[in-house]
Amino acid sequence: MRINHFNSIQNNPYKKQVPPMKDNYVQTAYKKDEIQISDEAKKLLSSSKFEQDRTDKVNEIRHQVDNGTYKVNISKTAASIISYYNKA
Repeated sequence: MRINHFNSIQNNPYKKQVPPMKDNYVQTAYKKDEIQISDEAKKLLSSSKFEQDRTDKVNEIRHQVDNGTYKVNISKTAASIISYYNKA
């Protein structure tokens, strides 16, 4: 049996599937990913009461931390951790 390594490399079927790259190849032919949000969705998002409440709460906590008056509720934190691990 004769095995010709050089010939087997030249006849690689995978090389035939890849088109040759040209110097003037422009990558703008590929379409870029994009997302579109409707005007109605933008209105719902901007007028969200939850978002405003969350922003107010974060600002209040940030102010307390800056002033050094923020207190961690240890019991509530521990209860939250225990309930989290009891679900798993």
